[in-house]
Amino acid sequence: MRELTEIIPWQTANLMKRLMADYYKQGAEAKEKGIPVAWVTAVFPVEIIYAAGMFPFYPENFGAVAAARKMAHTLSSVAEAKGYAHDLCAYARCGLGDAHSKEHPLGEIVRPDLLLCCNTQCGSLSKWFEVAGRFYQAPYFLLDAPQVGMEPEALCKQYFTAQLQELIAFLEGYTGNKFDYDRLREVIGYANEACRLWNEILEAAALKPAPFGFFDACYHMAPIVTMRGTPQAVEYYRTLQHELEDRIAKNIFAIKDERYKLYFDHIPLWPKLRWFSELCASHNALVVVSQYTHSWAYQFDLDQPLESLAENYTEEFVNRVFDYRAQRMLKLMRQYDVSGFILFSNRSCKPNAFGLYDTKNFLSNKTGLPGVVFEADMSDLRFFSEAQVLAKLEPFFEQIESNQRRGGYASI
Repeated sequence: MRELTEIIPWQTANLMKRLMADYYKQGAEAKEKGIPVAWVTAVFPVEIIYAAGMFPFYPENFGAVAAARKMAHTLSSVAEAKGYAHDLCAYARCGLGDAHSKEHPLGEIVRPDLLLCCNTQCGSLSKWFEVAGRFYQAPYFLLDAPQVGMEPEALCKQYFTAQLQELIAFLEGYTGNKFDYDRLREVIGYANEACRLWNEILEAAALKPAPFGFFDACYHMAPIVTMRGTPQAVEYYRTLQHELEDRIAKNIFAIKDERYKLYFDHIPLWPKLRWFSELCASHNALVVVSQYTHSWAYQFDLDQPLESLAENYTEEFVNRVFDYRAQRMLKLMRQYDVSGFILFSNRSCKPNAFGLYDTKNFLSNKTGLPGVVFEADMSDLRFFSEAQVLAKLEPFFEQIESNQRRGGYASI
């Protein structure tokens, strides 16, 4: 591996730490203030929850933090001792493990007053939240999202919109308060601005060389997930964008001597994030784009808030057919002018690992670019082998470099 240069830390990282520390503090204090804590899934219309005056908590984010701090296997072992299978989603095992633990190495997960799930992402989440609802003796509401094909259907939008109306009625019954649609429009306005800023930041990775890459995005994405719809998220991404512009002006790039841009699909290996980043950098390669970090590309219509929420949340790539996902990958690869692609067969996220070898063949046939599929778990290091991953990735990097020697900067 080539010698790595020192990475210049982001000044915004300190703001991120304060922002997220305050977010978790608010969650812990919510009940003292009479604010209901609602567990929500990553692809859930959280704008409604903020508008209803509740505190949204993301147990998936708790799982990601456990993974990044290399504690996922410890919490997972507790869940497995209670009879949960070791091949369940590691996020779910972390949440269930913490629920059954006497000790809480990350601090106890925020206990829910109610649980709100959307099955857009997968079926595991709905069962996890159902089980958690019984454990915490809290009401559970499921938003059902039919899978969308290559083109959206009006019936799907109508079906989901009707469920959003049921959700609002459910929240009104729970809180005893009439839902405020003007407040919803205000929240959606903040969400639109945060999403706009986030996507402009991601687009900077297309510059050659780039000041920002996928691994940076993984670090900075927490507010767009957990705080979308708040002025704090808007302010954070404005600050990050200003620092990004300053880095561009000062020629501060994500890696030194960038030669190749890569596509990655999709959730990163949280406990090995730095290792993976340094591995790519040692080959002068920067991962610049992924459907995962591009998931929050929402744009809502304030005049039709519920219909617009239904469109955005049902038409996410995680709720689309194989052909749509493959075509979207191809579009992103061309947009960012990549030289190759890495597909992560994630044992914790089987819906997104399904068909990856077919995807690899499709993308290589369409682009002529080298690609690789490797297998591991996004959180649990018991299912990670550095030797096996390197055995897949090192020949991949050699192939990219061989392409470069034959024809210069190898890209689409």
